[in-house]
Amino acid sequence: MTIEHNTDATDDALGVRKLGHRAFVGGDGDLWQKIGRLQFEFMRARGLEPHHVLLDFACGSLRAGMHFIPYLNADNYLGFDKSIDLVILGVLNELGHEQFLARRPQFVLNGRFDLSEFTKQPDFAIAQSIFTHLTPQDIRRSLAGMAAIAAPHTQLFATFFRRDFEHTNPTESHSRLCFYYTAQEMHSFGVESGWKFEDIGAWDHPRGQMMGRYFRA
Repeated sequence: MTIEHNTDATDDALGVRKLGHRAFVGGDGDLWQKIGRLQFEFMRARGLEPHHVLLDFACGSLRAGMHFIPYLNADNYLGFDKSIDLVILGVLNELGHEQFLARRPQFVLNGRFDLSEFTKQPDFAIAQSIFTHLTPQDIRRSLAGMAAIAAPHTQLFATFFRRDFEHTNPTESHSRLCFYYTAQEMHSFGVESGWKFEDIGAWDHPRGQMMGRYFRA
């Protein structure tokens, strides 16, 4: 596990302590279970099997990880986030000590979108409700970071709030603010790092987030 201190993570830590590890990531109660399970079932429908390696980008408090980690073979879950508080609380309260030891998930924690310390290349990646909080610059950095560790066959599934026209978004990435993009903008963000983009569209997300697929070939 790699840990880097950064101001944003410190600010988020205060929010986590105030709201709790579930509410901070935008859903407690039924929403917590529904969105976590939705990601798991979606990825399985897209071909994820236990022998595959999965990157959970912005894994947070393991809302989806609590489903992915027991399903995947040991060492095949890669979790990336900037908040150590969320990951620790997710392991303790959602995954459990026994599953953590048995499945040996890898975590890299930093605010630079640097994934280089993972020891495996992902077959699949999911970025659920992270590009919805990032500026174009940070989305490009995220996609470049993932491209640096991707295999030629890696597929990345990422959610976004879609608009049919360009939207004036906040000027800085923020965990509690929403950003809206057109499908063409989502395509353009991946061009520099060699990603192609497919606009999948609706996937039954309770908050209306759309799904897109980035791929290399």
